Formats: sequence, C-alpha cells, structure tokens
Amino acid sequence: MREESQILSKVLDERNFLALRQQNITEEDFTSQRPVFEFIRDYVKEYQETPDYRTVVEKFEQFDYQPEVANTFKYLSKSIKSKRVKRGSFDLLQKKASENFGKMEGTEFINWMANEVVALQQVANEGTSTGTNIAVNGAERKEWYNENKEKRSYTFIPTPYQSLTKWLGGGFELGDYILLLAFTNRGKTWIATQLGQTAWRNGFGVIHYSPELSKKQTTYRWETLDGHYNNVDLRRGQLDNEDEYLAYLDTFDESNETPYIVKTMEDLPSTGLTVETIESDLQQNPNVQMVIIDGFNLMSHGKGQSLRNNMSTTSRRLRQVFGKYEVAGLVVHQTNASSEKENSEEDDEGLRIVKPPKLTDYSETNAVTQDCATALTFDQHDGFGKISIEKAREPSVGNVLDLHCDFNRGYINEALVTDQF
Repeated sequence: MREESQILSKVLDERNFLALRQQNITEEDFTSQRPVFEFIRDYVKEYQETPDYRTVVEKFEQFDYQPEVANTFKYLSKSIKSKRVKRGSFDLLQKKASENFGKMEGTEFINWMANEVVALQQVANEGTSTGTNIAVNGAERKEWYNENKEKRSYTFIPTPYQSLTKWLGGGFELGDYILLLAFTNRGKTWIATQLGQTAWRNGFGVIHYSPELSKKQTTYRWETLDGHYNNVDLRRGQLDNEDEYLAYLDTFDESNETPYIVKTMEDLPSTGLTVETIESDLQQNPNVQMVIIDGFNLMSHGKGQSLRNNMSTTSRRLRQVFGKYEVAGLVVHQTNASSEKENSEEDDEGLRIVKPPKLTDYSETNAVTQDCATALTFDQHDGFGKISIEKAREPSVGNVLDLHCDFNRGYINEALVTDQF
C-alpha cells in the first residue's frame, strides 16, 4: 500500500520512529509492509536509533522506499487507520458474520455483532496520540526548547497593541482558547476583527466565523481596519479616495498564500455553526493558525437538556479542537442586559464611565470562563475604550489597556501610542 511505504520512508528519512508511537501506529495497521515496520521497531529497540534507509531497502525487496515524502505523519496515520477499518469491516461482513450466523442464537449473534462494530468504531475514532512519556523523552524535549528559541515568533500571534502583547508574554499562543467578553454594542466585533487582521498581516492564516453579520459587512470592517477606509462611505460606494481603494484591492490576489477565510450565515449549513463545521474547516485548511468565532451564543449548541449544559459542552469541545489543531481560538461573547445595567456608572458630569465587565458578570455558563486560557473584557464609550486582562498565564491579570477608538475610520490605538487620527 502506498501510504504504508510513505510513512515508513518518512520515518527513515527523518530518523523518527517515535512519530509512529505518537500517532498510535502499530503492526496491526500494516498489511504488505508489516515485516518492514516490525524490523524498524525491533532495530530501534535494540540499537536506540532508526536504521539507515539503505539497510531496510537491501533487506526487503518489496519495500518501495520513497524519499522526501511531503505528507505529514498525522495525515498518513489517519489514512492508514481508515484503511484498517475498511479491511476489518470487509472481514466482518464477508467472513466472521457468515461463520457465526449459523453457530449462534439470535440474541448471542446480535450482541457479538454489536461488540465487533464497536471495536471497529474505536479504531476509527480513537485519538491518534498515545500521550507523551516524559520519563524517556529528554532528547525530544531538547528539540522543543531549541525550536522555541528559533521559532517563537511562529507560535505566538501578536495583538494590535504593544502593551497587551507584552502582558500576554508575546501574544496569543497557538492552541489556546481566548475569550473576549463585552457588553452589547460596545465594539467587540471591531476588536475581534482587528485581532484577526493583525494576525493575518503577521503571516498567520485565519478563519473568521461571523454568524451575525453578512459577508460584505464583515469584509468591509476588515478593510476599514486594514486600510483605514471610511466604513460608511465604503458601504455606500462613495469613497473620496476611490482610486486608492481600487488599487488596494488589486493587492489581494492569488499571490497571497496566507488565507483569511470569512464564513457568515450564507456559508454555513442549515444546522448553523457547529463544532463539527469548525473542525471540518480546520482539516481542509491546515495553513490556518487562528479561529475567530464572533458570537458564541449564535452557535448551534444542540438540542435536548438545558441550553446552559449544551453551551458548556460546546465550550469544552472547542477547547479540545483548538488544542488538537494547534490554533489560537478567539471566542467572542456578550454579557447579559441585566449585568450591563447593574454595572452602569456615571461620573460627576453625568457621562458613562467606561468599565470592562468582570468574568463574574457572565451568567449563561461558567464553562467559557473556565475553559479559556486567556480572558479579555472590553468596554467602550464615545471613542474611549478599555481592555482588561481577567485571566492569563502571565502575571498580568488586572492590567487594563486604554484605547482610543474611531471605528468608522478604522483606528483602534493604544492610548500610550501616538494617535493616528
């Protein structure tokens, strides 16, 4: 089988048999190349290193060595597992079922059949990772550390605000769940969009789910933040700097390899935005490192039980998906109306005080605040905004960032930085 030869060739090229253990690949997953797998496994066990590919080629004439395999271990492992399930299903239906049908009573046969199917389901749905034995992987952890030194800029997504990036230890780490919480109609969608736009400008692919806004509305906001084109004039087709804008659009073509994918209600299935949809999109777009869900309450949380329980389940599953695919997941949510009313304050001149909500102000489900690695809360009024760090791994909880906000012209600036508007 092609995938069997490819994955073993990749092991030999990269001298990395550990990758197969991490993907839970065993001799049961192989057919024609099973002797080759067993030889490499036993060689590593005896000599503590992967054999040279020439040793393997010389020993096994049936082994089709393929240098420089581009597919990942994860992809090849999934393909091999899928074929194993298909073989098992054929064997079950064509051989075992026929043999046991005549030997077993009805109830016994059905129970046996059910157990066989469950066993195949477990192979099909099992996680590919067997975990990490830190008692024996010192060499691997050295590689981690050296990669951290060399590739730190590729594992942390910077924010648009210098102080916030510093407070978060470099930005949003890939694999993390980030919560952005705000009162209704305070500009949280603008903040989320700017976070995505900044990620893309720094070379990180983005999928941006906006179940509330249309595709044009979402894109126009992005363009306003990216190019500072007046949002009202942009939506009306009345820009004063129209020629500049059209030239700007000419830069968005097939030469841009980093994607920024916008998905709104017209792009989603009739069931709405689900965790399954997000995971499917990530499987199809491996060059995405950031997911924005602009409206957690607008997701489809399933039927039955209580909404609170279903939302909790969605949040837990999102946390797993973000970690599994190593993407920074930004989940945008709003506090309820009663919380906003209770926290509304005015100064001596009767002006509303800008005061980001606390995590305790949120009551629909505690799961989102428990599951996230980073929680930011936001408030804005009359061009003055504040972002508060309510949860973080770094010792920065309680830090508040002051912002000057001109959403219509696409300027959201840290107040300490010289304003551009």
